[in-house]
Amino acid sequence: DWSHTWKRYFHVERITERLTVVPAWEHAPQGSGGVVIRMDPGPAFGTGQHPTTRMCLQAMETFATSAPWSLLDVGTGSGILAIYAANLGAARVLAIDTDPEALRWARRNIELNDASRWIELSSEPLGKWSGAFSLIVANLTRDGLLDLLPDFQRLLEKDGTVILSGLLQEQVQEVKRPLEPLGFKTIQVLTQAEWACITARKME
Repeated sequence: DWSHTWKRYFHVERITERLTVVPAWEHAPQGSGGVVIRMDPGPAFGTGQHPTTRMCLQAMETFATSAPWSLLDVGTGSGILAIYAANLGAARVLAIDTDPEALRWARRNIELNDASRWIELSSEPLGKWSGAFSLIVANLTRDGLLDLLPDFQRLLEKDGTVILSGLLQEQVQEVKRPLEPLGFKTIQVLTQAEWACITARKME
C-alpha cells in the first residue's frame, strides 16, 4: 500500500546548505544547523527530494531579501515551500491549492513547524486573488504554468520575481517564450536530472 510504504523512502535529507528536511516520525540530526523543516506530506507532493521541489527551494534562497517581502505559493501541495518562505523571513505567505486533501496535509505540516501565524492557506483559485506579491513560486506542469502566466504577471509587484518549476528541460523554451511579452526577464534557469526551474523578474 503506497500510502504507507512510501515512508521507508523518505529520510532526513540536507536539501541545501541552509535547509534540512526531517520526516515527522524521525529525529533531527544533531548539529544540523540552518533551518530544519519537519514534514509529513502524506499523499501531497513535496518532500524536498524531487528535483523540481529542491530547485524551488534553492531559488527561493537566492531571491529572498532582507527587506520586507511576501510570497504566493501556487499549488502548495505539502506546504514545504510556504514553510521555508516563513523561515526565510517572509512577512506574508499565501499558499493556495484547489485540492482539499493537499490543503489538509499542508495545514498539518504548517502546524508541525509552528508557522501558522505567518501562512494563510486557501482553496480559492488564483483568478480570485488581487494584490501584489514580491515572490511567486509555482511547481506545476508546463500547461498549468502557461495558463497561469497572465495571473502571475497581474499579481507580482514591479521588480517582483517568479519561480516556475515542474518542467522538463525540453519544455523550458516553451515557457520562456511568452514571458517577455508579459514584461518578464529570465534571470536564471536551474537544471537537475531531466528537470528545470525558471526564475524571471517582472520588469514592467
